[in-house]
Amino acid sequence: METIKHPARLVVREIDQTQTVTINSLPFTIGRQADRDLYLTNSQVSREHANIYEDAEGFFIQDLGSRHGTFVNDIRKDTARLRSGDHIKLGPSGATLLFVTSAGHTSTIALFLQMASGVSTSELQKLSLFLQAAQSFNNASVLEDIFSTMIEYTLRLTQAERGFVFLGDGPASLSFECGFDRDGQQIFDDTKISRSIVRDAAESGQEYILGDVSGEGQPVGRESVIAHELRSVIAIPLRGRNSGRLLGLLYLDSRLRSSTLNSVGRDILLAIATEAATLVEHARLVQAERAAELLRKEMEIAASIQQSIIARHLPTFPYAKIAAKTIPCTEVGGDFYDVIPLENGFVAIVADVSGKGVPAALLASIIQGMMYAQARSHISLVDTVTTVQSFLCSRVYGQKYVTLVALHYKQNGEVELVNGGHVSPLLILEDGTITPILGGDVPVGLLHNATFHSISFTLPLHARLVLQSDGVSEAENPKGVQFGSIERQREFSAPDPIQTTFAAMFRFCEGAPTQDDCTLLVIDRTA
Repeated sequence: METIKHPARLVVREIDQTQTVTINSLPFTIGRQADRDLYLTNSQVSREHANIYEDAEGFFIQDLGSRHGTFVNDIRKDTARLRSGDHIKLGPSGATLLFVTSAGHTSTIALFLQMASGVSTSELQKLSLFLQAAQSFNNASVLEDIFSTMIEYTLRLTQAERGFVFLGDGPASLSFECGFDRDGQQIFDDTKISRSIVRDAAESGQEYILGDVSGEGQPVGRESVIAHELRSVIAIPLRGRNSGRLLGLLYLDSRLRSSTLNSVGRDILLAIATEAATLVEHARLVQAERAAELLRKEMEIAASIQQSIIARHLPTFPYAKIAAKTIPCTEVGGDFYDVIPLENGFVAIVADVSGKGVPAALLASIIQGMMYAQARSHISLVDTVTTVQSFLCSRVYGQKYVTLVALHYKQNGEVELVNGGHVSPLLILEDGTITPILGGDVPVGLLHNATFHSISFTLPLHARLVLQSDGVSEAENPKGVQFGSIERQREFSAPDPIQTTFAAMFRFCEGAPTQDDCTLLVIDRTA
């Protein structure tokens, strides 16, 4: 193990989370094996996938003969030199690693040292000002700090009167973010600038250095320059270092002749823009990390709500055996199940609220409470579902709905069942014959004028009812084939149908993550 010479980190973005991993020893190992420095569980990542090393020229990544390859900026590489901002993908796993290091800033310093040859002492002082600015950029954590620092030091360097920053990925989407004058006063009005120069710089991706700066006098065809009495105008696109994508634009102007502005070299101004664009990318990364952290906290809250409404221990009955389980997907969904004891039997429910996250979990909690209260009050299933329908249509119509199966099971095996747009329950006889119970209605809360009806039958002795959510039936393998499209008779008829079915589902999916919660509830008539 070696100690690294420069600080570096990987921002790891997966389907369900974003994390930042510090590269603090070398070689830095990546793979699906548990002892890797970066341990990824995705089946598309090889056990020993790649290593990151550092030599005299900087960092580089080496693929270790992985099955699906290592891609740097979308190009498959066996070995590749890494620069700050490079994107690394490990085969088709969906995981993206963003390589970030402050060592890349040395390239800007080296450029200034090269340009310093033969320039005046005052010019070197200007370069020193920008190096101070770059240091401030690296310490900034939000875009506003970067913009104000960039404009402040650029105005000091160029002696321009005003500086503006625009953000956007094209001329039509550029929006004014902030502006300052040479005295540090914030400018809120961007109307008195050369809009045509801003547009042309964004369209062409090339810098515009016009007026006194170019030594050509007032440019022809720039009415706004003449109208606002501008003597010098600089417009420099801010482009991503690796992607080349337009991020925004830096605009400077002055109504006074400025010999200082004239003496600033084109290469220095471009270096300012290059460094600023890189630091804007880094600031956006910080913001993305914060947003991901907030999302993780939201998912934790939703998971807590979801788990709180699911019964920890199912009731037992001398005439029926009940088993149930929910496996959450990578995002918290709105699945829940419940078993509510009554004097002459019980009510069982499996439901799936549309959407994911906190809204779905909260709504699932409300619906579960409503159905519990209605069942304990001996209100019929049809009336109970109709009440939920009325509530959803009055509060969240057009935004949320719920699919559900609710059944009233009596001690003698008689069953009354209401299906509101849910996966059809399965009736499994003692000989293993499987029959779907058809005849359901539309999802609850989907249509204002929806009505619901009950289905009545008697569950034979030693027969089984299986209620499932669509997360089980629609789980897909890497080829896109759904688990529910394959005959599941053996699993549903097993002595432990829930464990057997989930194990078969995971084998079928071959490591592909589930896209929805998976819920099973099984009722066996024992007497």
